[in-house]
This record gives sequence, structure tokens and C-alpha cells, in this order.
Amino acid sequence: MAKKKSADEGKSRIKERTIQEVIKNVFEWRQLYTGFVKDGIFTKMSLEDAAIKVQISKKSLDDYLMQLRSAKKFGFDFEKHNNDKVGVIRSFVKKRKEEERKRI
Repeated sequence: MAKKKSADEGKSRIKERTIQEVIKNVFEWRQLYTGFVKDGIFTKMSLEDAAIKVQISKKSLDDYLMQLRSAKKFGFDFEKHNNDKVGVIRSFVKKRKEEERKRI
């Protein structure tokens, strides 16, 4: 019996981004969405178009934004972990949310 291939099989996964890269990409994405002036012309993009321009899926950018906002809310030290992978933020936020649930 042949093994069924999953949809993701054969595709290489992008290496996990650093926190510094994520902050830069999310900032650029939101800047394109809120608008900017170039050559005297105000330009504004949809979130989807801005994501295409940044070359990261909108879904990933939405998730990164949520993780960054949660990390900030819980007092994450961004300077100390600037070159760490974004998984450090995910673990930090997950741990803090669990602690918060236990307190309530």
C-alpha cells in the first residue's frame, strides 16, 4: 500500500524568522495599509495587497501582530531577545496566558 503524500510534503518550510525581522515586516505591512506619501501622492493599500508587497502571507502577518501585541502587554523584553527566533515570543505569550488563566 502506497503512502499518501500530504499537501505540504515536498515543499521546504521557510526558516523561522527572527523577532527583529518580524517587527520590521509587520511595521512595513501596517505602514503600507495605513498609507504613505510618495512623490507627493498619498498611497494606501489593502491588508492583502500590503502582505503581497511584503512577501509574507496575510495570515502570518496577522498572527505575528497578535503575538507582538500580546508580548508587549505581558512585558516581553524585546531588546534582550532581538535576535532570537519568533518562537521565543510564542512560548512567552503562551506561558503568560496560562498563568493568567490560573489566576482567574
